[in-house]
Amino acid sequence: MTINKSEIITSICQISSLYQLLDYKEQLGEPCLLLIHTDSSTVLGADDSEKTAVREFLAEAPFMSAIVSDSDADSELTDAADMFIRADEADEYVEKLFKDKTKKQIQEINACFTAARKAPAAKVLDIESRAFYRLMADKNGGNSNE
Repeated sequence: MTINKSEIITSICQISSLYQLLDYKEQLGEPCLLLIHTDSSTVLGADDSEKTAVREFLAEAPFMSAIVSDSDADSELTDAADMFIRADEADEYVEKLFKDKTKKQIQEINACFTAARKAPAAKVLDIESRAFYRLMADKNGGNSNE
């Protein structure tokens, strides 16, 4: 398994089982997006307990996760992650997603996405609203107009 980190993105390559992520979670850093490059032999886990552990890890993660594959990935893998991205579209997708945004802006957007996994709509809207006011406060020199 190969781990490549940048300030915003961590990419995982050559992973045979997503269960390996649990052993390497400290090495993932604090990305906003985890790109998991898979191939046809990549599995979620060896048994139900491993698969459940991976699903829970990704569902609770403070970052978005994406399965990146040349072909259609196994539905078990794509269902565990937040999104699926075709390998030939990954760079363009990431560029569009984070283009012209500061790390703080990306973190605020990320918080909204990760909350949307489980939180009720009202809670997600509250998080989004608070993020908007924090970002506007930064832009307005500390005045959020809340």
